[in-house]
Amino acid sequence: MNTFIPVDKLETINLHDYHEVWLTTKEEWPQDPQTERECLWRADRELTTDVEIDEVYFQNLPRLWLRVDLEKQEKVDEVKQKLEARMKALGVEGEFFPGESRQTPCGDDVNKDLRS
Repeated sequence: MNTFIPVDKLETINLHDYHEVWLTTKEEWPQDPQTERECLWRADRELTTDVEIDEVYFQNLPRLWLRVDLEKQEKVDEVKQKLEARMKALGVEGEFFPGESRQTPCGDDVNKDLRS
């Protein structure tokens, strides 16, 4: 699930509804490998071993998308600051710039439940 919002709406969005915040250069087909994108933030998740998780699960996580010029570091930093302020206001925790890989602390990505 993908939701695009303007950067100025970040100050009012409920981050509890999203597992990740992504930056992209355009709003069309953000998952297209040709589209420039970067994961800005990923919510902390509780790991359990009672549910099997596959790749489809990760593809369907609610993601918040923001369009920003990724070539301009000052624009990326501005968005990060706004996101940090919103996270603090909501009491939300997560990791900034986690990359696209999904790793569990034990290094085993099979049979792990990543519930927020």
